[in-house]
Amino acid sequence: MSNANKLLQWLQETSFREVTLSVDLLVTGYIFYFYGSSLFHASPEELASIQWVSGIFLEIIIYSVVLMVVSYIALALITDDELSQPMDVREKQINLIGYKYSAIILNVGVILAIVQYSVEANDLGLSQLGFAHAPLHILVVSFLCAELAFYGVQLYKGRTGDIYE
Repeated sequence: MSNANKLLQWLQETSFREVTLSVDLLVTGYIFYFYGSSLFHASPEELASIQWVSGIFLEIIIYSVVLMVVSYIALALITDDELSQPMDVREKQINLIGYKYSAIILNVGVILAIVQYSVEANDLGLSQLGFAHAPLHILVVSFLCAELAFYGVQLYKGRTGDIYE
């Protein structure tokens, strides 16, 4: 059995919502990888430049919009009108669980960014170590982690079925 046939069989055996969550998880994971590798390979001068940071954020936004639109168009073409069907009670519960974990991660990230900003105002923060704009990076990382958790928890809960734990 070829890889194309295996992929087609997996798409036919898997629910549309699960495929959509998987694609969203992969796209968000790629964007997180792109962002992390951009930061890792940046020079200290680039990290200190707000123009460079703004350019990375613009690239992330463009990649996320383009990849999400392309993935939804591709998924809409291979499914038979599942986009218009409303979520059932179980899917709504799984979605709420995903939101809960996502909100926790995002709240922690915002609090850390505020603390880091306060520390930076007193000239003690990460900018002293050569990592400028740390509160902004903390916010972006927390947002990406929250999105990964949102999709990952929904996939996990949908597969295992333990939605009341």
